[in-house]
Amino acid sequence: MDMELLDLLEDRIATLITELNTLRETHRNTLAELDSVSAARTALEEENRALKETLTQEKEVKETVSQRIDRMLSQLDSIDAPN
Repeated sequence: MDMELLDLLEDRIATLITELNTLRETHRNTLAELDSVSAARTALEEENRALKETLTQEKEVKETVSQRIDRMLSQLDSIDAPN
């Protein structure tokens, strides 16, 4: 009976070692995936920052163009206005 228990213990230890190796591999894969996701997030954050900057610049240009058009319309109105 002692040999049966020893055999069961050996089998259980072998199973646990296999599970441990599987968990280690899964952990390594998860860390690699996390690195990949972090890199993608950083790239997206940079792209988002650049897009916000471009949008801000476009809004400024639009405002400047609008002001210039308003001035030109005002000048045209003053020309057409009766004295």
